[in-house]
Amino acid sequence: MALVDALLDAPIDASAPFLLDGQTIVLADYLAIRPERQAAIRSALAAGALEAGPWYVLADNLMPSGEAIIRNLEAGRRWLLRAGANAPRVAYCPDSFGHPAAMPQIASGFGCETAVIWRGFGGPSFPAADCVWWESADGSRLLTYHLAPDGYELGNALPVDPAAVQARWQQLATMLAQRNTTGCVLLPVGADHHAPSPMLPDAVAALRDAAAANGSSVMRGSLGHAMGALMVSARAAEARRDLLPVVRGELRDSYGYTWTLQGTFATRAAQKRTNARLERAMVSDVEPWNALAWLHGSPIARGVSPDGAITLAQLPALTCATWESLLRTHPHDTLCGCSIDDVARAMTAAQRSVGAMTVELREAALRVALQHDAVGARARPINANPRTVVRNRLGRPRAGLAEITLVDTLAHVAVGPGSGTASGAGAHSPLSAATIGDCVVQPLTEREYQARRESPQHYPDNDLVRARTVLAWVPEIPASGVRVLDAHTVRPGNSPSPVILRHRDRECELSNGLLRVIASLDGVTVMAGGRVLTNALTLETCRDSGDSYTPSLRGDPERLTLTTVRAGREGPLRASVHLFWAWTAKRERIRERIRVRSTLILDAGANVLQCRVRGVNARRDHRLQLVWNTDVASTCMMADAAFGPVTRHHILTPVQSDLYESAPTTMPMHRWIAHADQQRGAALLSDGLAEGEAGEARLAVTLVRAIGELSRHDLPERPGHAGWPARIPDAQCQGAFAARLGLLLHGPLSTNEAVRIDDAADALLLPLVGESWRDLEGAARDVSGPQLVGDGLRVSAIHVTDDGRAIRLRAANRLDAHAQGQWTLPIGAWEFRVCRLDGTPLQPWTAARQTIPFEIPARGLLTHEVRRNELSTSA
Repeated sequence: MALVDALLDAPIDASAPFLLDGQTIVLADYLAIRPERQAAIRSALAAGALEAGPWYVLADNLMPSGEAIIRNLEAGRRWLLRAGANAPRVAYCPDSFGHPAAMPQIASGFGCETAVIWRGFGGPSFPAADCVWWESADGSRLLTYHLAPDGYELGNALPVDPAAVQARWQQLATMLAQRNTTGCVLLPVGADHHAPSPMLPDAVAALRDAAAANGSSVMRGSLGHAMGALMVSARAAEARRDLLPVVRGELRDSYGYTWTLQGTFATRAAQKRTNARLERAMVSDVEPWNALAWLHGSPIARGVSPDGAITLAQLPALTCATWESLLRTHPHDTLCGCSIDDVARAMTAAQRSVGAMTVELREAALRVALQHDAVGARARPINANPRTVVRNRLGRPRAGLAEITLVDTLAHVAVGPGSGTASGAGAHSPLSAATIGDCVVQPLTEREYQARRESPQHYPDNDLVRARTVLAWVPEIPASGVRVLDAHTVRPGNSPSPVILRHRDRECELSNGLLRVIASLDGVTVMAGGRVLTNALTLETCRDSGDSYTPSLRGDPERLTLTTVRAGREGPLRASVHLFWAWTAKRERIRERIRVRSTLILDAGANVLQCRVRGVNARRDHRLQLVWNTDVASTCMMADAAFGPVTRHHILTPVQSDLYESAPTTMPMHRWIAHADQQRGAALLSDGLAEGEAGEARLAVTLVRAIGELSRHDLPERPGHAGWPARIPDAQCQGAFAARLGLLLHGPLSTNEAVRIDDAADALLLPLVGESWRDLEGAARDVSGPQLVGDGLRVSAIHVTDDGRAIRLRAANRLDAHAQGQWTLPIGAWEFRVCRLDGTPLQPWTAARQTIPFEIPARGLLTHEVRRNELSTSA
């Protein structure tokens, strides 16, 4: 706040702009405390004395999903528009620990023509150039400027003394000329948390004089102006046929140039898993229901409700606010886990708040979509046989296995004055049958708890309820939609052959006709399609003496001991077996223990072997990995990443030197990593753990990385401090941990195969789910959302625009080939237009009925906006 106060109180000088590090969150935080200075902020931005954006926060770029990166840019633009300003057309990423292959595609979708990067580029796998064309798989291009080895601090503390200035100029000119490709270089002046120096104008003038004496010129300007000049220089160079190098793919190799810091993907692993689950909830279990409410809600629900219920008048703004709360945990030092414990605790609290908001937003949107009157429902008794609402969170219809919570009201529980003399039991409602019509049903769990019915005009109605979670094979649920099931009229879908558990002395066997799993104290064997994986599952712990940035593994990994094999569920829809593992330190540190229960799960009709992990870690300074031991000898790898898979042919190889860091063998992953040879492949699926490893006959994911130092200076893998030294005992991750993983056996790797792996990840991470609505009225019915049709096409986003006037549909082509597709909408009169990622129209509105056909380039993203055709509706 003090810095911004000082900047605003200084005379406005557009020739001396101050860059707020590419973020707008600085403005949001400042105005939350000083709202009276809104006009001063607007003036400084308009004059060019301040420069903010394009981001909301300067985030990590490798762990967030592609849609989260888009929401970051959307939030940055939203805050700038409130201040009457525009973002510089520069994807400014000066300190992120690497960059996704889709960044040119994303940046171009927001009108960015250039980018500034530092880490992730400059290693032996890239050309020795400071300016390149960076190209995405869809052909999008971004002129990318790579900072010098000292990064964004290169021009910090410029001298004023003539001799010192001359020496500094010679040093800078010599270094920058070695890689220069355009005749134009960028000299950032400043550093982390630095206010502008009062001597800076004199220092710049002195540097300008020194440059002029050597036949060069120095110009001071904003980031936007500097990158505009770079673009002019690049075009001029290409006109002279001095063609700039072209690079493709993700940027994760700075080895031998500067630190890449690719060892953070498992630091504070539980927070990364939670972040992925929250992103998935926002994109797949909040925003689509807002769109469903927009499509099916009554006309009254488009305006403010007189009874105070949440409607479409509030849902878009609440969703944006929830995204911003989640994005506040995305700064690279925060999400990467390389911050002090106080920052990590604040992140955990923010994640809990976002998690609660996702549930509230989902339920509010579904109430609007189903036209459920919560106020009127309070005047009616609770249904003896409540409706069950099943949600399909994918953009294509599907039937099959659903996990459903059936809720029975046992008693009303009085609260408030008079409740002390009340019976406390109230009238018992009759229990509903623990079935769903004739559907095949398998009970899972049962519990009692206190539940409340909410109404904007009443105190909550509190009840004691019994919730029974069951698996049911349900009929087809519409795409991005719901089906309301009447417990006594629903008919089953076509259920597959049942899954079977056989248990004999010291051995359990699971089989569903596609997969067969045998578990004993000798290990786990997996069989499918003639393939046999022996000792398929192991857990390994290894000493890690590293810090929050860099692992430093010591000694050979030790396998946890499989101590017990116990039969679990017996089918017919799900069968399971529990494996108990243990590790105990020998000799001195006897209190260091690791205990893990891994539950192998096989569902009817599934081609994925699930593994649910729960454990307790009491060991310090180590890494714990779950390993699928496969039958694949090749180390050709593919990993899920932002907007599509990336291929990784080899482990990064750094320049061998005692001065530079070593590349870890691990890698970032979103939902899966896979490896394959010419005959077969295998994929490890994960629900959010972000560090994977692929090697010969081995796929691994890091469950826990326990370390206690923010930065150490004595690591052989990275000599010197990457951050300020500090103790971070919370990063030892003592206590409980969990994960939800899977194993898929498949064919040789290709983008077609990657689509099938995506489908398996969807089935694992976004299954059909449902729950009883105790006071929902009406008959069984479908409420359908937008459906995406087309080979290799997947829904990237379905959400209501910020102004609530339209819905935005984004399709991603996962294939390396041009594709045709269409969106299918519910019955109605609609208009559509194609837009950039940021919503900028690319076509005029066109009338449509139920289908929107389109073409999409290889690995492309295509965004449509859809609104009601009011003229047709009126007619």
